[in-house]
Amino acid sequence: MRENKLKKLWGEGKTALNAWLTIPNAWTAEIMAQTGYDAITIDMQHGLADYQTALSMLQAISTTEAVPLARVPWNEPITIMRLLDAGVYGLVCPMINTREEAEAFVGACRYPPLGFRSYGPIRANLYAGNDYFEHANETVTTLAMIETAQALENIEEIITTPSLDGIYVGTVDLSISMGLAGLGDLNDPKLQNALNTIMKQVIKHSRIAGIHASTPEDAAKLSEQGFHLITPVNDTKLLRYAAKNALLETRKKIG
Repeated sequence: MRENKLKKLWGEGKTALNAWLTIPNAWTAEIMAQTGYDAITIDMQHGLADYQTALSMLQAISTTEAVPLARVPWNEPITIMRLLDAGVYGLVCPMINTREEAEAFVGACRYPPLGFRSYGPIRANLYAGNDYFEHANETVTTLAMIETAQALENIEEIITTPSLDGIYVGTVDLSISMGLAGLGDLNDPKLQNALNTIMKQVIKHSRIAGIHASTPEDAAKLSEQGFHLITPVNDTKLLRYAAKNALLETRKKIG
C-alpha cells in the first residue's frame, strides 16, 4: 500500500506543511500540489467543491507526492466513506464537541472491527494499491476539529477516542464560541490559554494537532508549541493577494 508520508514525518517528529483548497478546480489543485507541500486539503465545508469536483481534484493532486486530505462538510458517514473510497488519505471533521461525535466520525473511517466503514474502495485501490483494505485502518488519518468551548471542555475525552489520530484546531470558530473579540487572534491570551490546554492533552496522549497559520512567524511558533500539521496558505487568499498586489504595483509604474 502507498505510504502515508504524513505519518512518516510525524513519526520522525517533523512538522508537515499543508495547503488548503477552496477553489473547485482540478487545474488550480494541480498547481498547488506541484509546489511541494507535504499535504493538500480539499475543503468541502466552506470551500466550493462538490464530490464530483473533489474527485477530479484528487486525480490532479495524485500527479505529485502530496498527501491528499479533505475536510468533510459535516460528521455524516455517506460523504466520509465516499471520499475515502475516492482515495483521500486523511479527513478533517468539523465541529466535534463530544466523545460520542468523535467515535461516530472515526467509526465511519475504519473498517470492522475498529469501525463500521462499508467496503468499496473503488479508486482507493488504484491510488493506494490492491492491498488497500488490509492496511487502510492504520494508514488513513483522522482529525477531529476542536472549535467550540464545549469541545475545549471535553478535549481529553475527545483526544483519547480509539483510532483518532488527532485534532485540528479551528481558531476562528473557537474564538467566536469563547466570546472573544478577535477572530482567531493568536495574540489573545485567552485563545493562547485554550491552545495550551489542547496541546497539553495532545502531547500527553501522543496525538497529532493541526492548525492554520497566518504568517511564517506564526507557523514557526505553532510548530514549537507542538503543532505538527500547519496550514500557511489558502488558494483563494493567495490568488486574491497576488492579483491585488500585481494591480497596485502596475498602477504605480504606469502612474
